[in-house]
Amino acid sequence: MFKGVRVEYLFDIGFLGTNAPFYMDGIVVYLLLLPLLMFFSILLVTNRKYGLHRFTQTLLFVLTLSALVIFNYGIYITKNFNGLMIVNSIGEKQLFYLLVIEIVFSIFMLIMWLSLLLFSVADRRRKGLPGLYSVSHRKSGKRVFILILFPIVTSLYLYWGIYVT
Repeated sequence: MFKGVRVEYLFDIGFLGTNAPFYMDGIVVYLLLLPLLMFFSILLVTNRKYGLHRFTQTLLFVLTLSALVIFNYGIYITKNFNGLMIVNSIGEKQLFYLLVIEIVFSIFMLIMWLSLLLFSVADRRRKGLPGLYSVSHRKSGKRVFILILFPIVTSLYLYWGIYVT
């Protein structure tokens, strides 16, 4: 029990039919939905709902940061890699390289996304968003969106390699 709330189910077998814990399945579903959620957040700008766009982008950033930290913690810290090597089809060297690549992509993407958020706040204070800096903000947003796809793909491949095979 955690302050009257049952959390043991988070470590039970998940709902996707793999041997992954429940929380890992939730993170994978979130990562799969992230591009769609980003698309809906971007649609808010086309409807001139800038405040809601700022809120959803900040929320998505915090949720993605949390999801990637928990995902990496769940794989790198709590898992026994010798046990993983027995149950999956990915070799030890390939798994190590995939883990490093996933961490590098995640950190790079989060830094770029955070810098875009911080520059957007500064540009808004200078009365440049929406307006003067909108084109450059749009280009930076497209770059960040593409960068978001890399950690998603590597995390999903890592999940598939460890829990599905």
